[in-house]
Amino acid sequence: MSEITPAPRAFSRGVLGAIASGFDRIAARPYLLLPPLVLDLFLWLGPRLSMAGFIRRLAATLTAPAVTRPELADQAALAREALVGLGERFNLFSALSTFPVGIPSLMAAVMPEGSPLGPPGVVPLTVPAEIGMIWFGLTVAGLLAAAAYHMAVARVASPGAESGAGWAVAVRLLAMAGLAYAVLFVVASGSVLAAMVANLITPFLATGVFYLGFTILFWLGVYLVFTPHGLVRYRLGLLRAARESVRIVRRDFFPVVGFLAVIVLLSWISGLVWELPPADSWFSALAILGHAFVSGMLLAATYVFYIGRREAMLAADRPAPVAGETSIDRRDARGA
Repeated sequence: MSEITPAPRAFSRGVLGAIASGFDRIAARPYLLLPPLVLDLFLWLGPRLSMAGFIRRLAATLTAPAVTRPELADQAALAREALVGLGERFNLFSALSTFPVGIPSLMAAVMPEGSPLGPPGVVPLTVPAEIGMIWFGLTVAGLLAAAAYHMAVARVASPGAESGAGWAVAVRLLAMAGLAYAVLFVVASGSVLAAMVANLITPFLATGVFYLGFTILFWLGVYLVFTPHGLVRYRLGLLRAARESVRIVRRDFFPVVGFLAVIVLLSWISGLVWELPPADSWFSALAILGHAFVSGMLLAATYVFYIGRREAMLAADRPAPVAGETSIDRRDARGA
């Protein structure tokens, strides 16, 4: 009587194992720190593309009607002040660190107003069409750079990764980013319009509608979080990568949510440390170096975690061998 030979069980790392593996991968290959280092040094010490004038004019349009309640007028004034402050600090070159995938950047979030070299050179931008074209060009350039960076990290996280056409991966990432921007715009604008209508009934209902839209975006992000990993590591198509991401999250919901929570927590805590040095001090260079290492480590950890979970999912999908058939026989039959 033949004995059934079970297929080997796929090994998937846990949260701490994936992070430790990411640490080892990045520490052994410090050249992976260069992309975030170069980007942050440019945003810190280089010239600025300023939208202050345009945003100042935009903020001037945020005026509450004379018939509104005093608290609404105060909220409009606070919104104008916050928008003007953002415009004074925002550097359009930050679009090189793209959403939803991109080269990690500390200075894109900090938005430094100065540097140890003194006041930066500022290029003012006031024409909306000019701003839109520059933003689009920088975003595309950032996504292309991000594709190369992700492919390098994926090869490090999984040394057996096959090398494919890098341009094909970049095109898929561009398509994914365009779709993500479209979904974000539709859900966000729909939520705002629905909240405005609900506000005519009661402000409490408007708040609920707004948070409903935020909840939809949040869970879309959770279930599709591994889509770029499938595009980069396995060269999957966009729809298949998205479907597999949803399947992985549904199959390992609590481990995935726990892993994402740890990643976000580590990013947030380390970010508080990186923001301690003032922007006009050379100590910020140490913060940039630390951020480049931690962000690269966490990105590599996501690839290690994803690869293990995907292989375990595919192994579970394979049918078990029948009595009298070994796993070698099944492989021979498939090859025949």
